[in-house]
Amino acid sequence: MGKLAITIGVGDQQGTRFEDLEVTVDTGSTFTAVPRALLEQLGVSVTRTARARTADGRTVPVDIGWTMVRVGDQVLPTQVTFAGDGEPPRLGAVTLREALLTVDPVGQRLIPVDAERL
Repeated sequence: MGKLAITIGVGDQQGTRFEDLEVTVDTGSTFTAVPRALLEQLGVSVTRTARARTADGRTVPVDIGWTMVRVGDQVLPTQVTFAGDGEPPRLGAVTLREALLTVDPVGQRLIPVDAERL
């Protein structure tokens, strides 16, 4: 499968203002990564700092907050990481699951899935 890039809306925490952002869908990334400058511009605050493992195996601190995102026709709250300079924006697994979406590798698109039983 190649890289799947889509445009999402990243909003403020009230969901009243959104900015479009092109992201790579990354099912191996836990959270959606948004440039720090955009999150700060929208007034999104850091709620915690956690450890994250990078693709090359390092462990680094990462700031996490929550905000509203628009994926397709859905608007929903999700946790996001404050991406550093040069870090590409990504749509992560948590947001995909919250939106009940998965990747169709043949069609190179996101498709809806049923919720799983608890």
